[in-house]
This record gives sequence, structure tokens and C-alpha cells, in this order.
Amino acid sequence: MGEVYRARDEQLDRDVALKILPVGLIADEAARKQFRKEALALAKLNHPNVETVHEFGSQDGVDFLAMELIPGNSLREKIKAGPLAEREVVRLGMQLAEGLAAAHDEGIIHRDLKPGNLFVTPDGRLKILDFGLARLIHPEVANDVTRSITVESGTISGTVPYMPPEQLRGEPTDARSDIYAAGAVLYEMAAGQRPFPQTQGPQLMGAILHQSPAPLSAAGSHVSPRLESVILKALEKEPSQRYQSARELRVALEGISFGGAVSSPVSAPAPAPSSAPSAATRFHWPLIAGAAAVALLAGGAYFYFRRPPKLTDKDTVVLADFANSTGDPVFDDTLRQGLSVQLEQSPFLSLISDSKINQTLKLMGRPAGDRLTPEVSHEVCQRTGSRAMLTGSITSLGSQYVIGLKAVDCQSGDLLAEAQQQAAGKEAVLKALDAAAVRLRGKLGESLSTVQEYATPLVDATTSSLEALQAYSLGLKTYTAKGYTAALPFYKRAAELDPNFALAYLGLAVGNYALNEPGLAAEDARKAYELREKVSERERFSIEAFYYWNVTGELEKAAQTYELWQQTYSRDSLPYAYLGGIYDTLGNYEKGLSEYSEALRLDPNNVAHYAGLGAAYMCLNRFDEAEVVFEQADVRKLEAEHLLANRYELAFLKGDAAQMERLGSAAMRKPGTEDLFLDEQSDTEAWYGKLKNAQELTRRAMDSAERNDAKESAASYQAESALREVEMGSRDHARADLNAALKLAPNRDVQAMAALALALASDTARAEKLATGLDKTFPLDTLVQSYWLPTIRAGVALERKDPDRALELLKKASASELGITNDFVVLVPVYVRGEAYLALNDGQRAATEFQKFIDHRGVVTNFPWGALARLGVARAYVQQGDTAKARTAYNDFFTLWKDADPEIPILQQAKAEYAKLK
Repeated sequence: MGEVYRARDEQLDRDVALKILPVGLIADEAARKQFRKEALALAKLNHPNVETVHEFGSQDGVDFLAMELIPGNSLREKIKAGPLAEREVVRLGMQLAEGLAAAHDEGIIHRDLKPGNLFVTPDGRLKILDFGLARLIHPEVANDVTRSITVESGTISGTVPYMPPEQLRGEPTDARSDIYAAGAVLYEMAAGQRPFPQTQGPQLMGAILHQSPAPLSAAGSHVSPRLESVILKALEKEPSQRYQSARELRVALEGISFGGAVSSPVSAPAPAPSSAPSAATRFHWPLIAGAAAVALLAGGAYFYFRRPPKLTDKDTVVLADFANSTGDPVFDDTLRQGLSVQLEQSPFLSLISDSKINQTLKLMGRPAGDRLTPEVSHEVCQRTGSRAMLTGSITSLGSQYVIGLKAVDCQSGDLLAEAQQQAAGKEAVLKALDAAAVRLRGKLGESLSTVQEYATPLVDATTSSLEALQAYSLGLKTYTAKGYTAALPFYKRAAELDPNFALAYLGLAVGNYALNEPGLAAEDARKAYELREKVSERERFSIEAFYYWNVTGELEKAAQTYELWQQTYSRDSLPYAYLGGIYDTLGNYEKGLSEYSEALRLDPNNVAHYAGLGAAYMCLNRFDEAEVVFEQADVRKLEAEHLLANRYELAFLKGDAAQMERLGSAAMRKPGTEDLFLDEQSDTEAWYGKLKNAQELTRRAMDSAERNDAKESAASYQAESALREVEMGSRDHARADLNAALKLAPNRDVQAMAALALALASDTARAEKLATGLDKTFPLDTLVQSYWLPTIRAGVALERKDPDRALELLKKASASELGITNDFVVLVPVYVRGEAYLALNDGQRAATEFQKFIDHRGVVTNFPWGALARLGVARAYVQQGDTAKARTAYNDFFTLWKDADPEIPILQQAKAEYAKLK
């Protein structure tokens, strides 16, 4: 990362180390930025075990960093002489941990710890050098979502032999990644060689990901078992299994004592070989008997404590597919799903998600959804750093069935627990599975109280129909691999097979809502809500929160339910993601960002979390960070309808036309994605005033949606198109579109957009009628009552030449006016308020409102009112009498619309207004 010279500080009369970029990188702005970041990182640190920075500057275009000149040699040179004594390993290791703790306290991850970056001074002090690859952790993100490491392309930041598995896999890194590197350094100090010394290139990467380091004794080291235990714990594959902080590592090293002799057990003397004990023997018999009892107890204790320890609430578990030897395919996938539902009720157990399993399968060169045999599950278990894998089997004995469950330690192969249950017939299989699963939970270490409290029988939590459960299982599996569009038919089939299957309706509701079918989603959510009394506690949280959010619209109740879900199941990612969605709806993007970050930390392979976190960054105008999040999803090859749409909008915000074209092309001919992208492209064309192109793309989006029986999506596209056309002056065309949209699918959002558009198109009577209907149908809906109705009624007041009344009505919308309340339109109360101020000839306040569209680009994205707001700013400057600013604002709008359709009424009006300024 740089060239380092010995230099003389003439002002302070001292020698320093002077670091500069190599000649070839002086003009590289990215390299200079990283160099400045290193200076910033070092400047934040002041610790005896970290190199001190004196100055950062630039001369003749050359950036330089002046640091203390450290006498001595690198740790690399010291190790070349052979393994270090245990005392030295511990002493230097403690100093390394102390320096790391100081860096981590300042939010700095080193990311390139190795013996070559560690110096040992003549007086024995260790110094951490070279923070050239350091990363500052964002304070609102629990783990630093850093740029991905794409192993295939060879772009790896750091030094491979010391890199932790998560960094090689391109997963989020945090301070625990430095703990792994420190463990590798400690290993090398103790053994005189790296943990995997005989491998390099892809083989080395594979060893780091999948193999355990050789015992230190095998490498010729003579360190104590306690030190070896500390080193190997630091080198755990899974971050959660390592020391969780550098201070924790230091305490572990500090606790290692030296010089104490280990006592050997003393054996009792053997009795004399006599058929009758002597007097002396008789005298000592109680003592001998006591010694034997102690020996027996010791032996029993040995075998007791040698039993595999139970799981902890920090462990994760991989659930394998069932071995079905019955020949009946109805048990395929079904029993695994049933077992998953029972185990996921537990606040104690944590199953690896199917999304993470599929991602791991891809890394293994296997397709997503591949069968999880014991062998495959074992490898998945090791790669994900899980503690155990659960295998299940079903066999038939005549008309009876036997269910078997086993939990196996992934590292040692020890059997942790097992349970078996017999079913008298096929109809009793789920009941038998339920009983076996409940017993297994207790054997794995869960408390009796939580097993009793959270153990809703499977037939209640799911269904008594094996066929319905099989269809539901296939729906979940299909969603994970292909998305909602492909999964919905399976959920629908499950509900048809068992009309009382609450989870099937919930699957339909979530899928339909994600695909912009809110009316269908509400209908399915109501059915799930009506059936919620018998489901498990976890599923009840999900059903009730979704119902409050998307049926009654009570956002406060939904948020409270998600918070309770978080408290009960703290390792579930979904309540954090959904709560983030509520915060985004209300315009509180900082809180949304925090919730999405936690969701992603808990489940870094859930595509929805990437979409949500990236969108939150976009709404905060933090586009580079949004790009990093989407790159992370790309590395994992995660794909979903809304993730692609978010990436398109980010490309629009960054002016990346080539990326927009690539994403648009990739979306074509994909059901559920094509129509969404055609509508996105329609908005983009309208943004630039190309209204005819926009109308044609809307028509195509509607056709694509209706081919997939997505009538609500089609109606939404048409209603939003009418809303933008009203403001552009094409009122007759807009009214026709609104009539068609209301006839096609008059759901809540379509009615709300139509009512506002009709109000702005001077059809105030129909607008009021629709508003009255919304008020009656959605009396508790947060957005209807505090966002849409105030805005619609303000639009009516504005058309009736009563701007003061409009402003009064809009006060109620101010709390949520910046929120993402609809996938297609945003900031509508702000726009109407700006128009009201223009009507009052209050140019200063009008400019403030329209400027919000410009200031919140990441919220507005390509919604065409954002372009029209530029014209609103120009008109506001005219009212203020600031001709110069008005001309600039008009020209900004004309530049944006340089290729616009010339006959658009609002464009003609704008040109006439501009002409008067001249």
C-alpha cells in the first residue's frame, strides 16, 4: 500500500518513518482516498502498542504520512529463528490484544494483521503497523457491511493465510475478524509456521473455509493445553464461537499461569493376594473400600462429563432432509417442514435459514434446493459454523410408522440427543413427529418451562393434512430459490387442501403484498387472522402484525407486535426487517436503517434484508453505501423482484444509464418482474417529459401484469400514470385512465391515487365521494387517515380556490409526508402544499416545499413529480422577485426536459412564463 523511508524531521530533530504512495499510484484517486483513510485511522489512536502518527500532508502532489520510527525487527523476522517460548507468545499476544482493543474502541478494524505488520522493539514492546486496509465501522451498523471480496475474480483485500472464513466468503466483517487473524499470528508464534503451512492459492482458501488447523503438538510445539485452547478458540470458523472482543482474548491469555506442576493421580495399593484378609488388611478395609468408591465415582464422573455437552442459546443448527424409506412421496419435504415449525417455536434453538443453506450449497458447487443428505448437511453445518445437524427418518412397519430424530455434533461427530416415536397410521405421523420433536428440544438443553410454553401441536400450528403441508413446504422452498411469483401457486394449493391452514394464507398474503396485490393480500391476511388462535406463538406474531399493517392499517399496533416478537425471539431477523419497513413508511429512515442492519446481521442471506437496507440508505441519500449493500447481495447471487427494482432506482439516481439498461433487459420475460420494470421505465420516461413513451410503457406493464393475473398491479400502474398526467396538464387522458383503473381493481391504493388525481383534475365531487368511501372502509388505517385523506381533501380545497383551507388540512400529513407510503408515488402532501403556497403568492414557503423533492432525491427516485418540482421552485422564485434564480431554475427544468414531447401543456406554460422573464 505504500513505500516507507527513513527521514529526518528537521523541526523537531528526530528520525521518522515517512510513508508515501508508489509512483504508479500517485494519480490514482482511489488509492489516495485509501491512504488518507489510513492516516485518519492512525490519527484516532494513541496507544503504546500502536504505531504513532505525527503528521499527514501533501507536497508537490505527493501525499505523505509521517510516523514514529520504530527500532527493532518485525515479528516475521523473530519467528524465522523458530517457535517462540510460551511465555513470549503470551506476553506478545497480550500486547497485540491490547492494541487491537484500542483500535476497536475507535471503530477501526485492521483487516491485515500478520507478523510482517507487527514490530517488536529492543525492549520487547509489540507495535501494530500498517493500517492501509483498515475499515471504519459505521456506528449504525452492527457489523461493517464492507465491499465484497470476490474470490473468483481474485480481488481479495488482505493477506489470505490470516484472513477469516467470513472475509473469504465475502460476508460482513467486524472486530472478530481481527480476532481470527490474531489467532493465526499466535499460532505462528507458537509453532513457527502458519496454521495451514502446506497449502496455497485455492487450496489454502479451501483449508481456511473447511479444515481445522493441525494441533500445535503436531507442528512440534510444546505449548500448554491452555494456550493451545486459547489459540484454537480465536481461530474458530464461526465468529460467534471466537472471543467476542480483543479484551476477552487478553483476559484469556492473562489467565494462563506458568511453572505450576501438574499433579498425577495416586492409585490405591492393591490388596495382598490372600483368601482371607489379615488384621492389618481388615483394619484398612473401610479405607480401601472408600478408595474404590472414589475411583468408581471418578470413573462415573469421567464418563458423565465426557458426554457431549448440550447446546447453548448461542449455537445454530442445520436441519437435514428426512430419510424416507416408506416409498410414499407425501413425506418428502413435509416432515422436515413440520419439524422446522416445531423447533422454530423455541426461543432457545436457532435453525440456519433456508436462504443461508442455499447460499452455502452454491459455495459447495451444488444447486439451491439440493437435497440435504446427512453428508451434505454435515458440510453445510461446518461451513456455516453451526454446532449441530438434525437428521430425521421415517420407516414403515406394516401399517405403522416409526419417526427417528438425531442431533449430531458437527465437529466431533458425537451424538448429542435422539428421540423416537411410533405412529399407529399415516394420519398419526404428524402427531408422532410432534412428540419426538418436543422430547428432542428438552434433551438438547432447552428449559422445561419454554418447552411447555412454546410447543403448540403441529396439527394446530400447521395442518392435519400431509398433502397440504407438503404443498406449503414446496412453496417455501420455491420462494427461497425463485421468489414470490413462483411460490404463490403452492401456497394456494395448500389452502385449497386445508381451508383452515393459517400459514398457507399468510404465505399468500405476504407474497401478494410483495407483488403489489394489496387487495388479495388483505383478503388472505384476514383469513389467517381469523385462524390465528391455534397457531404457534411465533406464527401468531407474524399473522397479527401483518394484519394490523396491511388490513386495518394500524401501524402503531403492528410496530408493537413486531417489538414483542423481537423480545420473545431475539434471533429472528424478520421482526427487525418488518419494523424497518414501518419506519420507512413513516419517513423515519434512520430508525429503519438500524432495524434493517440488525435483520441483515441475524440473517445475512435473506434477499429482502438487502433490499430493505439498500433502500434505507438510498432514502438517506447515502448512495455509495446502498451500492455496497447491493454488491453484497450480488456476490451471494441473491435475486428478487424488489431488489432488482431498487437497484434500478439507484442506477437512475447515480445517472448510470448502462446499468439501468442491463437491469431492464434482465427483467424482461420474468413473471412478476417484467411488469414492475416496465413501470419503472415508464416513470423514467415521464421524468424526462417523454409522455408518449411513458404511456406506451405503462400499457405494456399493464399487459404483462394482467397476463399473470395481477390485476391490482395493472390498476396501480394506470392510476399512477393518471396522477402524473394530471400535473402535466393531460387531464382528459388522465380521467379516462382513472375510470379504467377503478373498474379494474379498486383497492385502497388505487382509490387513494384516483381520488387525489380527480381532485387535481377539478372533478372534486367524485374525489370527495372516493374520500368518504376510504374514510368509512379504513377508519383505523394510519396512512389513510393521516396521509391520503388530508392530501385528497387539500387537493379539493385547492381546486375550489381555498389554499388556506388546504394548508390547514395538510398539517395532519406533516408527520409522515416524507415516508414511502406507496411504491409509485411519494411526497404528495409536500407537492400539494407547495401549490397552495403558490396560490397564496408565498414564494418563499413554496420554494421550501418544492426543494424537499430535490433534497430527498433518494426517496423521490424517478417519480415524475420530482422533475415537476423543479418548475415549482422556478415559479416560487418569480413570486419572490428573484429573477436570476428563477431563470436558473427554469433552465434546470428545461435541461431536464430537453427531449420532452413539445405539446405537453405544462411545458408550454413553462416556456411562456420564462419568456416573460426576459
